[in-house]
Amino acid sequence: MDKISDLLARKNLSEPPEIKIIKDFILSKYDEDINVQVETNKIIIFANNSALASSIRMNIPEIQRACGNNKRIAIYLN
Repeated sequence: MDKISDLLARKNLSEPPEIKIIKDFILSKYDEDINVQVETNKIIIFANNSALASSIRMNIPEIQRACGNNKRIAIYLN
């Protein structure tokens, strides 16, 4: 039986590139830190307030082009 430390040592814990792209985009454009979760068919952006969520929503096509995929983007409030 494997130890948990052995399992974690073999696991790739790096974040998907979409997370970094979206975080950098939001930080450069709005000077805000956000949380991003990538799932199989969608990307979830957690905004800190509704004004930020609305602004991000208007930039979804630009974010999708930057990420290079057509995953559905959902925006939730923290």
